[in-house]
Amino acid sequence: MVNRVGDMGFLMGVVTIGMTFQTFDFAQVQDLVAKGLADHTLASGYVAGIAILLFCGAMGKSAQFPLHVWLPDAMEGPTPVSALIHAATMVAAGVYMVARTYNIFSADPLSMTVVAYVGCFTAIFAATIALAQDDIKRILAYSTLSQLGYMIMSLGVGGYTSGMFHLTTHACFKALLFLGSGSVIHAVHNQDIWKMGGLSKKMKITTLTFAIGTLAIAGIPPLAGFFSKDAILDAVKDSTIPHHEILYFAAVFTAFLTAFYMFRLFFVVFTGEARDHHAHDHAHESPITMTAPLMILAVLSVVVGWLNWPGVDAYSKFVHYGEVHLEGPSNIMQLIAQSWLSIVVATAGILLSALFYYWRVFSAEKMAQTFRPIYLLLKNKYYVDEFYGWLVDNLLFGLASVLKWFDEEVVDDGMVDGSGWVARKMGGLLSLTQTGYVQNYALVVFGAVAVIFLLVSF
Repeated sequence: MVNRVGDMGFLMGVVTIGMTFQTFDFAQVQDLVAKGLADHTLASGYVAGIAILLFCGAMGKSAQFPLHVWLPDAMEGPTPVSALIHAATMVAAGVYMVARTYNIFSADPLSMTVVAYVGCFTAIFAATIALAQDDIKRILAYSTLSQLGYMIMSLGVGGYTSGMFHLTTHACFKALLFLGSGSVIHAVHNQDIWKMGGLSKKMKITTLTFAIGTLAIAGIPPLAGFFSKDAILDAVKDSTIPHHEILYFAAVFTAFLTAFYMFRLFFVVFTGEARDHHAHDHAHESPITMTAPLMILAVLSVVVGWLNWPGVDAYSKFVHYGEVHLEGPSNIMQLIAQSWLSIVVATAGILLSALFYYWRVFSAEKMAQTFRPIYLLLKNKYYVDEFYGWLVDNLLFGLASVLKWFDEEVVDDGMVDGSGWVARKMGGLLSLTQTGYVQNYALVVFGAVAVIFLLVSF
C-alpha cells in the first residue's frame, strides 16, 4: 500500500520523461537535458519536477520519510528474508535508482536539495526512534532506515561515490547483524532484548561476529563502516547545498546516536546477567549452517571498506559520476587524523551506552521516567503509524462512505433507477393512446388534420 503511493509519483515521472524526450534511454535523456538547459528550451524547474517525481519511488522503495512505515512492520517475516531485504534487495532499489538517474537529479539544485534534506531527516528521525525500541529486529530495522537516509543524503549533496560505497559496505554488516539476531532468536525463542542478557557465555561465535557488525556500523576504524560513513561526512561538509552546516551537524549527531543504540542492543543482549533464566539455561550456539554465514559476513564487514583504502581508492575509480575525482589522504593514518571528529563521536556514543547498559553507572529506567513524554514519543515512533491509521479511518474511509452514498443514492437510485422509472412512466402515458379501436384512431387523425388546417389558415 505504501509503495503504491511512491510508485504513483515514480510512474508519473517516467511518463513525463517519455512525453518530454520521446525516449527512456538514460544516455539520450542526459544529453537532451543538458542541451535543453543550455539553449533554454527546457526550464530547470521542469527538470526538478521530473526528478522529484522519480524520487517518490525511491522514498517508497528505500523507506524514506514519510513513506517509511512499511519497513519496520516487515520484520514479521523470517530473519534471513529480513537480512536479504535490508542488505541487498528492495531497500537498495531506491538508492540505486537515484544514482542510476543521477544526470537528471544533478541537473537542478532544487531536486538535489530535496533529496539531501529528506535523507538527512530520515537518518536522524529513525535513529532517535531506535533509541527506545525493545524488539531486536525492530531496532535493526530503524537502523536500516537511518543508514538509508545517510545514503540518500550523500547523493543529494553530490557525494555520489560515498553514497554508493555506503550502500555496499552497509550490505555486509547489516546482513551480518540481522543473521546474528536470527541466531539469538533461535537460541532464546524471543525477540525482546529485555528477556535476554549474558548470551556471550553461551554463544561465542554469534557474540564475536555481532560485535564486529556493531563496530562496523558505528564507524570504528578500520572496519567497513568507517570508510564509507566518513566519506559521506566529508561530502556533506564540502557540499554547496544551502545551509549544509545543518546537514553536517545532523549527520554527525546521527553517527553518535547510531553508536549509542547499537551498543545498547549489544550490551543488553550479550553482557550482564540473564534476565530470563529459563531461556538462558536452554540457550546454545547455533549450528554451523547458521554461524558459517556470520563468520563470512564478519570478514567482509572488516575488509570490504578497504576497497577505498587511502592511496588505493579502487571503489572510487570503479563507481563514480563524471570524471574520477581523488583528492583524499594518501595513507590510513592521515585519514584517521582527518576523521577525528567522527571517531570521537562514535567512541562517545559507545562509552555513553556502556555507562548506561554495561557498567550501569546511570539508570536507563530512571532516565526514561524522568523524560517520560519524550521516551513515549520515541517508543511510539512519533505516533506516525497512529496518525496514518487515523487518516485512513477518518479521511479515507469518510471520503469512501460519502462516495458510497453518492454511488448508491445518486447514481444507482437517482440516475440509473430514475432513468428506468422515467422510461416506464413515459411508456405508460403512451400506452393510453393504444386503445385498439379504429374509431379512436380516426378521431385522432381528424383532430390532427383540423389543427393543421387551423394553423395554415392563420
